Amino acid sequence: MSTLSSARVHKPNQAKEIQRKPFTQRNRGRSGNAMIEGAFTILPTFALIFAFVDFGLVLFHWATLQNAVREGCRYAITFQTGTGGQDAAIEAVVQQYAMGFVTTTDSPQHIFVKYYSTSNLNTAIASGGNVPNNLVEVSVQNISWAWLAPLSGSFGGNIPFFRSLTPITLNVFSSDILGGYPAGVNSVQE
Repeated sequence: MSTLSSARVHKPNQAKEIQRKPFTQRNRGRSGNAMIEGAFTILPTFALIFAFVDFGLVLFHWATLQNAVREGCRYAITFQTGTGGQDAAIEAVVQQYAMGFVTTTDSPQHIFVKYYSTSNLNTAIASGGNVPNNLVEVSVQNISWAWLAPLSGSFGGNIPFFRSLTPITLNVFSSDILGGYPAGVNSVQE
Protein backbone atom coordinates (compact mmCIF):
# COMPACT_ATOMS: atom_id res chain seq x y z
CA MET A 1 0.00 0.00 0.00
CA SER A 2 2.86 2.33 0.42
CA THR A 3 3.36 2.33 -3.34
CA LEU A 4 -0.16 3.66 -3.93
CA SER A 5 0.13 6.51 -1.46
CA SER A 6 3.36 7.75 -2.97
CA ALA A 7 1.96 7.77 -6.53
CA ARG A 8 0.79 11.05 -7.99
CA VAL A 9 -2.91 11.41 -8.51
CA HIS A 10 -3.88 13.39 -11.64
CA LYS A 11 -6.83 15.74 -11.22
CA PRO A 12 -8.17 16.73 -14.67
CA ASN A 13 -10.24 19.74 -13.43
CA GLN A 14 -7.40 21.43 -11.64
CA ALA A 15 -6.26 24.70 -13.37
CA LYS A 16 -2.69 24.89 -14.47
CA GLU A 17 -0.60 27.57 -12.93
CA ILE A 18 0.70 30.25 -15.27
CA GLN A 19 4.40 30.57 -15.08
CA ARG A 20 5.89 33.96 -15.90
CA LYS A 21 9.30 34.35 -17.28
CA PRO A 22 11.57 36.20 -14.95
CA PHE A 23 12.41 39.79 -15.97
CA THR A 24 15.59 39.52 -17.84
CA GLN A 25 17.42 42.42 -19.42
CA ARG A 26 15.64 41.68 -22.70
CA ASN A 27 12.11 41.47 -21.19
CA ARG A 28 12.42 44.70 -19.17
CA GLY A 29 12.49 46.95 -22.29
CA ARG A 30 9.34 45.47 -23.84
CA SER A 31 6.85 47.38 -21.67
CA GLY A 32 8.50 50.70 -22.56
CA ASN A 33 8.33 49.84 -26.25
CA ALA A 34 4.57 49.33 -26.02
CA MET A 35 4.12 52.80 -24.52
CA ILE A 36 6.24 54.44 -27.21
CA GLU A 37 4.47 52.55 -29.98
CA GLY A 38 1.11 53.58 -28.48
CA ALA A 39 2.15 57.24 -28.47
CA PHE A 40 3.34 57.00 -32.08
CA THR A 41 -0.02 55.51 -33.04
CA ILE A 42 -2.42 57.60 -30.96
CA LEU A 43 -1.00 61.04 -31.77
CA PRO A 44 -1.33 60.79 -35.57
CA THR A 45 -4.74 59.16 -35.20
CA PHE A 46 -6.08 62.06 -33.15
CA ALA A 47 -4.42 64.54 -35.52
CA LEU A 48 -6.33 62.96 -38.42
CA ILE A 49 -9.59 62.98 -36.47
CA PHE A 50 -9.18 66.67 -35.59
CA ALA A 51 -8.23 67.50 -39.19
CA PHE A 52 -11.38 65.79 -40.49
CA VAL A 53 -13.51 67.69 -37.98
CA ASP A 54 -11.78 71.01 -38.78
CA PHE A 55 -12.11 70.69 -42.55
CA GLY A 56 -15.66 69.41 -42.24
CA LEU A 57 -16.70 72.41 -40.13
CA VAL A 58 -15.05 74.86 -42.54
CA LEU A 59 -16.87 73.27 -45.47
CA PHE A 60 -20.16 73.35 -43.55
CA HIS A 61 -19.60 77.03 -42.68
CA TRP A 62 -18.76 77.92 -46.28
CA ALA A 63 -21.68 75.94 -47.77
CA THR A 64 -24.14 77.53 -45.32
CA LEU A 65 -22.94 81.04 -46.19
CA GLN A 66 -23.01 80.23 -49.92
CA ASN A 67 -26.60 79.06 -49.63
CA ALA A 68 -27.50 82.22 -47.68
CA VAL A 69 -26.14 84.59 -50.35
CA ARG A 70 -27.80 82.51 -53.08
CA GLU A 71 -31.15 82.87 -51.34
CA GLY A 72 -30.54 86.59 -50.86
CA CYS A 73 -29.81 86.93 -54.57
CA ARG A 74 -32.97 85.00 -55.50
CA TYR A 75 -34.94 87.30 -53.22
CA ALA A 76 -33.30 90.40 -54.78
CA ILE A 77 -34.32 89.62 -58.35
CA THR A 78 -38.00 89.56 -57.35
CA PHE A 79 -37.88 93.22 -56.14
CA GLN A 80 -39.55 92.35 -52.84
CA THR A 81 -39.05 94.91 -50.09
CA GLY A 82 -39.37 95.15 -46.35
CA THR A 83 -39.67 98.06 -43.94
CA GLY A 84 -36.12 99.33 -44.53
CA GLY A 85 -36.07 99.06 -48.32
CA GLN A 86 -34.87 96.37 -50.69
CA ASP A 87 -31.25 96.18 -49.48
CA ALA A 88 -32.32 95.73 -45.85
CA ALA A 89 -34.81 93.04 -46.91
CA ILE A 90 -32.09 91.21 -48.87
CA GLU A 91 -29.72 91.37 -45.89
CA ALA A 92 -32.49 90.02 -43.63
CA VAL A 93 -32.97 87.03 -45.98
CA VAL A 94 -29.23 86.34 -45.93
CA GLN A 95 -29.26 86.49 -42.13
CA GLN A 96 -32.27 84.14 -42.01
CA TYR A 97 -30.48 81.47 -44.08
CA ALA A 98 -27.03 81.94 -42.48
CA MET A 99 -27.90 79.93 -39.34
CA GLY A 100 -26.52 82.64 -37.05
CA PHE A 101 -23.07 82.81 -38.67
CA VAL A 102 -23.71 86.42 -39.79
CA THR A 103 -26.28 89.03 -38.81
CA THR A 104 -27.34 92.37 -40.20
CA THR A 105 -26.09 94.06 -37.01
CA ASP A 106 -22.51 92.72 -37.23
CA SER A 107 -19.81 95.31 -36.73
CA PRO A 108 -17.90 95.45 -39.00
CA GLN A 109 -20.54 94.70 -41.60
CA HIS A 110 -20.29 91.30 -43.34
CA ILE A 111 -23.36 91.27 -45.62
CA PHE A 112 -23.11 93.44 -48.74
CA VAL A 113 -25.55 94.17 -51.58
CA LYS A 114 -24.16 95.89 -54.68
CA TYR A 115 -25.66 96.75 -58.06
CA TYR A 116 -23.80 96.89 -61.38
CA SER A 117 -24.78 98.07 -64.82
CA THR A 118 -24.49 95.32 -67.43
CA SER A 119 -22.41 97.70 -69.55
CA ASN A 120 -19.84 98.27 -66.73
CA LEU A 121 -19.29 95.32 -64.40
CA ASN A 122 -16.20 96.81 -62.74
CA THR A 123 -17.82 99.73 -60.94
CA ALA A 124 -20.71 99.36 -58.50
CA ILE A 125 -23.59 101.79 -58.87
CA ALA A 126 -23.59 104.02 -55.79
CA SER A 127 -27.30 104.81 -55.65
CA GLY A 128 -30.39 103.82 -57.61
CA GLY A 129 -28.95 100.65 -59.08
CA ASN A 130 -31.86 98.38 -58.28
CA VAL A 131 -33.57 98.73 -61.65
CA PRO A 132 -34.45 95.99 -64.15
CA ASN A 133 -31.61 94.55 -66.27
CA ASN A 134 -28.90 95.59 -63.79
CA LEU A 135 -26.79 93.02 -62.01
CA VAL A 136 -27.20 92.46 -58.26
CA GLU A 137 -24.35 90.99 -56.23
CA VAL A 138 -25.04 89.67 -52.73
CA SER A 139 -21.98 88.76 -50.70
CA VAL A 140 -20.79 87.80 -47.25
CA GLN A 141 -17.22 88.91 -46.76
CA ASN A 142 -14.41 88.75 -44.20
CA ILE A 143 -15.77 85.93 -42.07
CA SER A 144 -12.86 84.64 -40.02
CA TRP A 145 -12.66 80.96 -39.09
CA ALA A 146 -10.01 79.90 -36.57
CA TRP A 147 -8.85 76.28 -36.55
CA LEU A 148 -10.23 74.21 -33.69
CA ALA A 149 -7.03 72.18 -33.33
CA PRO A 150 -4.07 73.74 -35.14
CA LEU A 151 -1.91 70.74 -34.31
CA SER A 152 0.90 71.06 -36.79
CA GLY A 153 0.81 74.85 -36.91
CA SER A 154 2.90 74.94 -33.76
CA PHE A 155 5.57 72.68 -35.27
CA GLY A 156 5.75 74.02 -38.82
CA GLY A 157 7.14 77.49 -38.36
CA ASN A 158 7.35 78.94 -41.86
CA ILE A 159 7.23 75.62 -43.70
CA PRO A 160 4.42 76.02 -46.26
CA PHE A 161 2.92 72.51 -46.14
CA PHE A 162 2.14 72.66 -42.41
CA ARG A 163 -1.17 74.10 -41.29
CA SER A 164 -1.01 77.65 -40.12
CA LEU A 165 -2.31 79.23 -36.93
CA THR A 166 -3.79 82.11 -38.92
CA PRO A 167 -7.54 81.84 -39.42
CA ILE A 168 -9.19 81.30 -42.78
CA THR A 169 -11.14 84.23 -44.22
CA LEU A 170 -14.33 83.19 -46.00
CA ASN A 171 -15.75 85.37 -48.79
CA VAL A 172 -18.81 84.13 -50.69
CA PHE A 173 -20.60 85.83 -53.58
CA SER A 174 -23.73 85.33 -55.67
CA SER A 175 -25.02 87.49 -58.50
CA ASP A 176 -27.89 87.57 -60.98
CA ILE A 177 -29.59 89.96 -63.37
CA LEU A 178 -32.56 91.83 -61.93
CA GLY A 179 -35.80 90.93 -63.66
CA GLY A 180 -38.69 93.27 -64.32
CA TYR A 181 -40.69 95.03 -61.66
CA PRO A 182 -43.73 93.24 -60.30
CA ALA A 183 -47.04 94.19 -61.94
CA GLY A 184 -48.13 97.70 -61.00
CA VAL A 185 -44.74 98.74 -59.53
CA ASN A 186 -42.59 101.40 -61.25
CA SER A 187 -39.69 101.68 -58.75
CA VAL A 188 -38.39 100.11 -55.56
CA GLN A 189 -36.67 101.88 -52.66
CA GLU A 190 -33.06 100.76 -52.28
